[in-house]
Amino acid sequence: SWAADDRMYSCLTDGRVENVVANSGNGDKAVVGHAVIIGDDPLHLQVVEPGTIPGSALPYQGRYPSANLYYDGIWYIGTYCLAPAGRVTRDDVIYNWPWLGPFVGFHVSRDGGKTWSPCPHTPAKPLFGESGLEGQPVKIGAAHVVDFGRELEHSPDRKVYLVSHGASRGPENRRFAYNSWITGDEIYLLRVPPGIESMNDPQAYEFYAGEDAGGNPIWSKEFHHIRPIVRWDDNMGCVTITYNAPLKRYFMCVTDGTNTTGFFNSYLLEAERITGPYRIVKYLRHFGEQAYFLNLPSRFISPDGRTMWLCYAANFAANWGGNKIRSNPPGSRYGMCLQEIKLIGRDEPVERSPWMSAQNVVRQAKISVSSVHPDYRAEAICDGSASGFPTNPASEWASHGEGATAFVRLTWDSPVTIESIWLFDRPNQLDQITGGMLVFSDGSTISVPALPDGPGEGLEVRFAPRQITWLAFVITDVKPGTPNVGLAEIAVFSAAINESQ
Repeated sequence: SWAADDRMYSCLTDGRVENVVANSGNGDKAVVGHAVIIGDDPLHLQVVEPGTIPGSALPYQGRYPSANLYYDGIWYIGTYCLAPAGRVTRDDVIYNWPWLGPFVGFHVSRDGGKTWSPCPHTPAKPLFGESGLEGQPVKIGAAHVVDFGRELEHSPDRKVYLVSHGASRGPENRRFAYNSWITGDEIYLLRVPPGIESMNDPQAYEFYAGEDAGGNPIWSKEFHHIRPIVRWDDNMGCVTITYNAPLKRYFMCVTDGTNTTGFFNSYLLEAERITGPYRIVKYLRHFGEQAYFLNLPSRFISPDGRTMWLCYAANFAANWGGNKIRSNPPGSRYGMCLQEIKLIGRDEPVERSPWMSAQNVVRQAKISVSSVHPDYRAEAICDGSASGFPTNPASEWASHGEGATAFVRLTWDSPVTIESIWLFDRPNQLDQITGGMLVFSDGSTISVPALPDGPGEGLEVRFAPRQITWLAFVITDVKPGTPNVGLAEIAVFSAAINESQ
């Protein structure tokens, strides 16, 4: 939530900022987290001032944050409930938190998150009186505040709008997992005047209740009149909406979590008014490959509205762990992810990232290294991100106590013809490669000078095209005191890359 002080205020959970840990799945010991995000550049943000808010989930097992707003000096964080705890197996399928519970209401802070007034409602008696304890359909669960820019500046009536996925089909008509934290049928919309008293007063809310004969939206004070603004059975999960002021369009992000632990599908829609009709902009099959909580922070919309930054987390499930990184797009991970996206006209040429280009053949190679530090993975050197410790240690390879003589070897199943290699050092200031050697399967070698030591700065090595089946990068010299030499990223381009750039 973008505030007047130009800081962004965010909730968080099941994660860590500095030494503050938030875990919302602990029943009566559940807590939600919060932090402040500082910076104008999405690639150079600071996350500071973390804290937590206790709040029992009982009679549910999880109580998670969702709706988040900072307005007129007041911070609001709303929570919703989940059950049963953790992973549940049914019909040989593993589900994660398969029952969506109700939206409880808002915790409130008057001092920027230093202290909090607890929500006056409870999971047993939530704001709108819904229950999901036995898997009943819930309409307003994981509600999110519509992002109207800084301090609600583009709200059409200066009201707070909430959007939530849900369902109206009963358990007798549906399969087990639908209407979970990441699956559902429908999208609902409601609004309320901002304020400490009104935000937790169910009588202050209005609910979208369809359209009149002239196509104008109907707003009702009665919850049972609520109607979805979008419906797609079995394909609508977690939802957010951002207003793109330069384009005068509302952009909706939706994720369909299928069985809650498999591949996730996401998509973007747009509309001229907040109630719709909405049209699909792009369907992102297996995005992440398991991305969730997609949103478009209004702070990072370009002046022409054509460039935005997609914020999400990804790849939480146990089967996405181990030594294999499954990341699509590269850089997707279990943490805060930011990816730049551009809106392209039908007749405009598409500029493709070299990282994602088919000419970057490194992602087709088998990777072996001389050693791996226990907290790192070799496969991270080809995840499409040149970041690393301290901002993103999961995105780099670090050796285990090695300096000179450490190496990386890439092997392809069939010959590839290449003509350039990008090398990115670890971005911390302790480890630096000051010399190396590229060794190719055809017997040739190339000496490599010191790699740049700054974050995101790489070295390009160009050469006459050569056909190989493997290459090795052997580190021959390091900066004195280097404890665990390694690489943040390596890219290997086939000879065709110049034709595509």
